[in-house]
Parts: sequence; C-alpha cells; structure tokens
Amino acid sequence: MFVITGAGGRTGRAAALYLLAAGYRVRAVGRSAQRLADLATRGAEVWGTDPMDPAALTSAFRGAEGIYAVIQPNYIPDHPDFGAFQDQAAASLTKAVTESGVTRVVGLSSWGARHPKGTGPVMGLHRFERRLSTVPGVDALWLRAGYFAENLLDHIDTARAHHRISAPFDPDIPLPFVTTSDIGARAGEELATGTWHGTEVLELQGERDVSMREVVGVIANAVRADSLTYEQTSLADFHAELRSKGVSVDVADMMAEVGEAVNSRYTRTEQPRTARTSTPTSIERFIEEEFAPRYRAPRRG
Repeated sequence: MFVITGAGGRTGRAAALYLLAAGYRVRAVGRSAQRLADLATRGAEVWGTDPMDPAALTSAFRGAEGIYAVIQPNYIPDHPDFGAFQDQAAASLTKAVTESGVTRVVGLSSWGARHPKGTGPVMGLHRFERRLSTVPGVDALWLRAGYFAENLLDHIDTARAHHRISAPFDPDIPLPFVTTSDIGARAGEELATGTWHGTEVLELQGERDVSMREVVGVIANAVRADSLTYEQTSLADFHAELRSKGVSVDVADMMAEVGEAVNSRYTRTEQPRTARTSTPTSIERFIEEEFAPRYRAPRRG
C-alpha cells in the first residue's frame, strides 16, 4: 500500500491515479476527504487529515510500503511568513515518517533546491529535503521538478483581454516546463518500481526546454491570436503588481526573487537531459489540451 499526501492537489492526484491504474492499493491523504471523493470511487482509501498534525499523519503512514511527500507547492498569497509555513509542514511530515516506520519516500521538490538561499519559496524545499533526508533508515528520492506548465493558465484572462502575456522572465531564457500530471505519474512510477537507495535527486525537466517567447508563439498559434505578444515585466513592477493584488510583502519578495534567480541562471537544471530526467508532455500538447480550451471558453460573470 502506498500513501499519497497532497492527494487533492495536481501532482498528488496524478500519483494516486497512476498507482490505482497499475493495480496498487492507495491511501489518499488530503485536507478534505470530500475533495478526494473521486479517488474513493476509483478504489482509494481516503483520509481527510490536517497536514500540520504529525500524529494524524503518522496514523495515515503506518503500514505503507512508501509515501509521496508533498508540501503545498504553490505559495499562499497573503501568508505573512510562507517559509515558516513550509518548515512547519516539513517538520510534521518528517516526524510522521520517523514515527510510522516508513522506509521509502518520494518527495516533491523543485529545480534550484540545491541552493540554501536566493530562490524564493524553493528555499523551503531545500530545508525540507535536508530535514527529511536525515531520518535514519529512510530511502528518499527527491523529484526536483522544473517550471510548472500550469502556471501559464494564470495568464489566460490577460492574454484574452489585452493580447499579451507578462512575466518577469527574460524572453529567451530556456525554461524546463513540466506538467503536474507528468510529475505525479513519475512519483507513482518511482514508488512502485524505483530501486534507489539512500538519498537521491532526480530532476524532472519536461519534454524540452522552452523560452517564454517560444511559449507565447505556441499559444498564439493554438488560439489563432496573431497579435499575442510576450512582455517582460521588471522585477519592481512584478512585485508592485503582486502587492496590488493583496499578496503579502513576504510572498511578493519571494516571488520577485524567483524571477531574479531564473534570469541570472542561479536557478537552473543541473542534471543532463536524459530519458529519465525528461517527461513526455510537450508544451504544444499542454497548450492545446489545457490552455486553449480555457481561453476559448465563455467568460463568467
């Protein structure tokens, strides 16, 4: 039996679906059992559990052959100290792994997590890796995922209304776009068949590196919007825009730091691109299947 934390999220759900389809027993753990109802209909054992409650997580982990350990990958916009939130979640997961006797963990991390500072919210994942990897007798595989392709979905309204996509990234910097479904499927595959020992790191770099300029060209072609352009926002303007939307100073500072780290190549992939570090879904397929239908859908309200 495998335990999937964060099963109500994108990568967790994908990991659970992969394992269920392969015939494995799955215990799906998330904040809300109601959000996991579709996994229950597919045969998963569903646990509604507070991820900050190590005792509850320990109970959920007992008897597991392995777990997929996830700290909420997306920042909480108005959180006054997101790093502290990450550390609390990491401590809860680590204590549960220690006390439950689980010996195999696949953990969700991020490209750039080798750095202890200068990477925004990825710093919390660096600390998570270091904390959990110290548990005696645990084999831990850290999936350092590239840039989530799903982040592009946040640009749909601006693309439709203003014919542009704006972000703080240099338009020609190659980015390892990877889909959350591919990340989750790889997590499930590694839990079921992986043969790593000790602590290992595996980068997931997507199908290929793609710059923001190229991405916008793919989107323009898919939605037939020749006037669509990419606009690089200055880090100062990006920070100000986040603050205007109610994002806390702490989180806005972190997200601006992400832009600086990527543009300077401080955050970059480290492992060679191979069949194992690559994932199957191309940016063209993601845009056609996920971005374009939402772009074409009638606006609500």
